[in-house]
Amino acid sequence: MLLLVAPATVLAHHSGLYDEQNVLTIEGTIAAVHWINPHVHIAVATSAADGSPSTWDVEATSINALERWGVKREWFTVGSRVSVKGPASRFDGNAMAGATVDFADGRQVVLWPTLADRLGLADTGGLLPPRAASLLPDSQPSRGIFKVWTPRGRLTGYASLPLTERARAAKSAYVAEKDDPALRCVPAGMPVMLDTPYPIEFVDRGEQIVMRLEEWDGSRTIYLKPGAGPPSGGRSPSGTSFGRWEGKTLAIFTTYIDYPYSDDLGTPQSKDATVLERYTPSDDGTRLETEVTVTDPATYTEPLVRRGWMSFEPDETIKPYRCELIAAPPADARP
Repeated sequence: MLLLVAPATVLAHHSGLYDEQNVLTIEGTIAAVHWINPHVHIAVATSAADGSPSTWDVEATSINALERWGVKREWFTVGSRVSVKGPASRFDGNAMAGATVDFADGRQVVLWPTLADRLGLADTGGLLPPRAASLLPDSQPSRGIFKVWTPRGRLTGYASLPLTERARAAKSAYVAEKDDPALRCVPAGMPVMLDTPYPIEFVDRGEQIVMRLEEWDGSRTIYLKPGAGPPSGGRSPSGTSFGRWEGKTLAIFTTYIDYPYSDDLGTPQSKDATVLERYTPSDDGTRLETEVTVTDPATYTEPLVRRGWMSFEPDETIKPYRCELIAAPPADARP
């Protein structure tokens, strides 16, 4: 096993699980493949330094992301000889995030494009998924916001979070291995669900707008007429959302949120949190500017404002996500 040195950055959605300062190369044969969302897992059988057998759990990005990169399930056949590079797990001595895999025939496959790019193991441009070859002006810009958008500029806007002391203490107690809802296939609530690398679609339903999110097969309803909305007071992970038009900008205000985290890094969230979103399409219909403001006095000393953008890429669609957990082997098959 070869030890490399890499920048100390973190993996979104699994922050804290892997140590990017401890990048490994393992060699062995594919023992099993779990082609599932939110992350593909490949079991690689190796030999330890003393010759004893061991099996590594290699975690890749999602099926949806790999398929958009042209990666196919049939490439990963049991018994194939491989060499995998990626950061080691902080919690499991035989687990790692797979950035790239090299096959015996000379092929290299990128298992996690953003990670591979960040570690300098492959030049992917850091994109997830790859950008369309050409972006032409929308032939029907009058559709405005109502189409499928691909996040390109992930939500940013702060160097450090303006946390209250109470929130800082709660966040320090967060342990991703046991606390991350994604590891149990629990869909993210507001506002975490908005920070996604996967396509989003706005659908016009007259007095309502439906936002479809590929990640977690998510869907939320935005009510344009408060009187026609749901009964007030009912809480849910995505909250209750009301929208209005400010010129061509769609503004959405969300309250009654019942979700424990404000992000995927373990930042706590109180039930008093509210979220204000603004989405503004460009005149040619190819770009959607995004602004998200989270107000939660129990967590932040001031409103947290984050900005990003999405692009309209013809022929992009919302794919099924269907999160699955790796099934445990039968009791009589376990060592």
